[in-house]
Amino acid sequence: MTTFALNNLWTYIQGLSLPMKDRRWLADKLIEPAADDPKTAKQKKYVKETLLSALDEVERAKRGEVKLTTAEEFLEELKSEGLL
Repeated sequence: MTTFALNNLWTYIQGLSLPMKDRRWLADKLIEPAADDPKTAKQKKYVKETLLSALDEVERAKRGEVKLTTAEEFLEELKSEGLL
């Protein structure tokens, strides 16, 4: 999964307004191990770590510790880098 796809997934998940318990459940479901496939297991571990990190960042933003990037800011960044 590309970084762009992960960012889109994260934006979608943010829009769901899920409580932390449900977000953690979703993260766990996304990383359920695949049978005997080390590449898939590595990818799922990366996705879980990325989502949990993003969840922690959202919680820090709710406490006013960090400012989250909006989707509009992210798109402008991609445009300025010539990726869109």
